[in-house]
Amino acid sequence: MIIVVYLRGAAANYYEEEHVNINAWADGNAANNLKDLFIVRFALDSTKDIWYSDYLNCRQDIIESVEEYNNYFKKLQKKVDPNNGIPAANTI
Repeated sequence: MIIVVYLRGAAANYYEEEHVNINAWADGNAANNLKDLFIVRFALDSTKDIWYSDYLNCRQDIIESVEEYNNYFKKLQKKVDPNNGIPAANTI
């Protein structure tokens, strides 16, 4: 991954600690890709609260297609629960 060359400070240290668990930048399981691991590690709690609020209040707009809504919903869901740890009964 080319991005590793540009990491500095805490991000570089984090990568050094976790590099054996990282398979790609953003492909596959959230537990194995650098992008999602960085979000989990470095996103502020206040940012995560906003994502969760957006997730809970996610509604399809009148002019929004089902596909657009579905893509937006999945994006929010991945931010809120990158490792699919929320039980299906509690998923919106």
